[in-house]
Amino acid sequence: MTEHIRDYLQTQNLKLDADAVRVAELAAQAVMAQGQALIEHDVLWYRQPEARLAEHIEENEQHSGLLKQLFMALDSAYARHPVQSAVLYGLLPDDSALVRLVQQGQPIEQRLATDDTTAAQYLAAHSSRTGWLNLADDVARWLEIGELSGEHNRRSAAQMSLPVYGADGRVFGVLHIEQAEGAFAAEAQTEWLGLALACLAPLQTLLPRPQADEEDQAL
Repeated sequence: MTEHIRDYLQTQNLKLDADAVRVAELAAQAVMAQGQALIEHDVLWYRQPEARLAEHIEENEQHSGLLKQLFMALDSAYARHPVQSAVLYGLLPDDSALVRLVQQGQPIEQRLATDDTTAAQYLAAHSSRTGWLNLADDVARWLEIGELSGEHNRRSAAQMSLPVYGADGRVFGVLHIEQAEGAFAAEAQTEWLGLALACLAPLQTLLPRPQADEEDQAL
């Protein structure tokens, strides 16, 4: 049951305990399965100048239920490991942009393009393009050596972007975390990775791959 976790850890070169990650994944899935919290419609289906979720995802009962599950799971992880900002982005089916699905903490970008320029300035955009996890435990240092650009990144001391992808490597979203002080402890990394893995199934339903991709895979 931990093979997918071991694959993720090996691919991303993460030195975390696979069993502990599995526990975190199961905990997130259990929270999602409850799905009983009352969450205001405008919180789930937000309308902001940067983005309006219903422009990208059809507003219906099934999708509302999935967004509620994601909100509850993120809220639960955030309660155990408070950070400056925690955002789950969904990657649009045409891979053109990331759009915020749920968030906790200080609001940050609600929509991110995935072009080269944006990817150089935002770790979440970079992870969506490459499928690679980005862990910047010292953002100031990353800016200094040119691994990251953009003064907006100075708002946090550490950032982590975890791509959420299927068995074929196709990215469906990115869980992006920003921390005000210090590096990410192994326990926190484990928690956030477990959540990212648990988000795959809802993201696959909310943002399914184009039909052409399905046909190509069948050939």
